[in-house]
Amino acid sequence: MTVEPTEIVRSEERLTGTTEVVPYARARLRVETTTEEVLVPVTITRQHARVEYVDAQGAPVGPRPAEQAGDWVTLHVDEPVVSTRAVPVERVRLVTGWVAGTAQVQAQVAHEVVTEELGPAQRG
Repeated sequence: MTVEPTEIVRSEERLTGTTEVVPYARARLRVETTTEEVLVPVTITRQHARVEYVDAQGAPVGPRPAEQAGDWVTLHVDEPVVSTRAVPVERVRLVTGWVAGTAQVQAQVAHEVVTEELGPAQRG
């Protein structure tokens, strides 16, 4: 008696690791204003009045007593004026990039085990 061979395909699970892009963190560029004291020198000038006496012929003469009637002259002075304005000084950019690394993953995998059972009629 000839016995036909029997075949079975045995299979098993294989573990593969892949990646999926998921949100990790959020970043925000924020501008904060700080105030500091700055000292800037400013040159100021003022007018100064001086009385010069000249006689009728054009030669200078010494001081005379003040007369009761006369013209008034307004003297001026420079006053410092403080102002500020915002000026662009720097451009800041947030750049993202990828950092490569490895991670170990672990899982249970199943596999099939083929056993043979021989009954009394099949034993030769």
